[in-house]
Amino acid sequence: MSKSKNPSNADTVICMKQIFPVGIEVDPVTVYNNDVRTPLNSRPWVLLNMVNSVDGFISVEGRAGGLSGSADKNIFQIIRGLADIILVGAGTVRTENYKAPKTPEGDLAKFRESRGQEKRPRLAVLSGELDLDPDMGLFAERHLEDKPPLIYTKSESLEKNASRFTSSSEIVDFPEKELNVSRVVEDLSNKDAKIVLCEGGPNLNAHLLAAGLIDEFCLSVSPRAVGKEDPVVFLSQPVDSPTEFSLDRVLIEEEFLFCRYLTIR
Repeated sequence: MSKSKNPSNADTVICMKQIFPVGIEVDPVTVYNNDVRTPLNSRPWVLLNMVNSVDGFISVEGRAGGLSGSADKNIFQIIRGLADIILVGAGTVRTENYKAPKTPEGDLAKFRESRGQEKRPRLAVLSGELDLDPDMGLFAERHLEDKPPLIYTKSESLEKNASRFTSSSEIVDFPEKELNVSRVVEDLSNKDAKIVLCEGGPNLNAHLLAAGLIDEFCLSVSPRAVGKEDPVVFLSQPVDSPTEFSLDRVLIEEEFLFCRYLTIR
């Protein structure tokens, strides 16, 4: 089974073992890009992508990178290549030190072009307090030809901190005391987003799930056990009722399982 640390290389074909629904070797770039993702009810398709340890953790010492490996990093970039918008919470941005999205190459770039997408996905950050560093990579290192990152915040926070971000981002403010993820997704739809990729954290995950806004859940199961008493898990708070998912596919590489679930409507 061939492997590569660069899924965007035009001359490299990465083969993974698909173990469900049938056992075959596949090219994950082709597999993920051939999935159907149709926007529902005049809103974008919302895809959640997370990595989890076998004992239920989403991070090691606060960061997801401790659970990752080359196969997981490949899939991470492939899934990013699907998105018009990458939606993420401010806490995750700070913890993971977010950079500007990489430019997809090879078949990833061709698939984006065939869908009429921009060269790179655009970042959208939920930051109720607008307590971000304007010098961090996602602002300072973005490609000048790209639209600036979006920041969703509260009106009261905007009044205090807006001047720090006027040249590096596009700020959307809401008068509510808490950010409403349904309104955020609606605004992303108004900005012509067809596929929104959510990368956490647990608070954003919980609000999207509670609002019924997750259409697809891509879960990477890391072959690692963290073993802490107080795990950082997928959701920061319980939701009123369970959401039913259907298992669509499982890939395996380097002992990682890459599961694709679809919400049952």
